[in-house]
Amino acid sequence: MKSPEFRFYYFTSLYDETVAFYRDTLQFEIYRTWHRGDTDRGTIFHSPNRCGLIEIEWGEHAPSIRGGFYLEVTGLERWYERVQQSGAPLRKELSATSYGHRNFKTVDPNGVEVSFFEYLKDPESGNSTFTE
Repeated sequence: MKSPEFRFYYFTSLYDETVAFYRDTLQFEIYRTWHRGDTDRGTIFHSPNRCGLIEIEWGEHAPSIRGGFYLEVTGLERWYERVQQSGAPLRKELSATSYGHRNFKTVDPNGVEVSFFEYLKDPESGNSTFTE
């Protein structure tokens, strides 16, 4: 039985640049793509942890999103190095937060924040330092 999916999507007039960012810069794996004429195009990417999908579709305007999304990854330093070496803009350098993450943030061609994180662990117990 197929698992339910979570999908983040938006439409953009910067379709080609946005697809190139997720495909080439971040190296996200393509799940599915379609091209049925100039105005019916889309690409769906697996999130790095394969817990969700990111769908980019062609649209007449830039998206009106204030914010972005968090992606939990393993090997956060490798992701950080990849983004740094690609020349993608860094909105936030790799650092620890007060709420139990290490993270960094980049931004796609539309201004949508893409944040990568790992939970901080207590070195002695292996438990997350995150508390509610």
